[in-house]
Amino acid sequence: MKIVCSWCRQEGKTELVGEKAPLDDARETHGICVNHRHAVEARWQESIHIVSNSGVATGLSSLLFRWTGLLKVTKKMRQ
Repeated sequence: MKIVCSWCRQEGKTELVGEKAPLDDARETHGICVNHRHAVEARWQESIHIVSNSGVATGLSSLLFRWTGLLKVTKKMRQ
């Protein structure tokens, strides 16, 4: 299966991220390229910073930290 980045496709860039088993399957699955992953992580980090400085309830802040943690787990799984 081919792994494509939806963000790259939307921007008209080369969207192929890689392949995964079964390699003889011509279907596509979606992932995220390194550049867009870093952009998403930067926006999350900025959101966390804004939330912590605005005094918003910690529930939203902990939710954002959880999402950031999931991103790191996903990164480790891909390596």
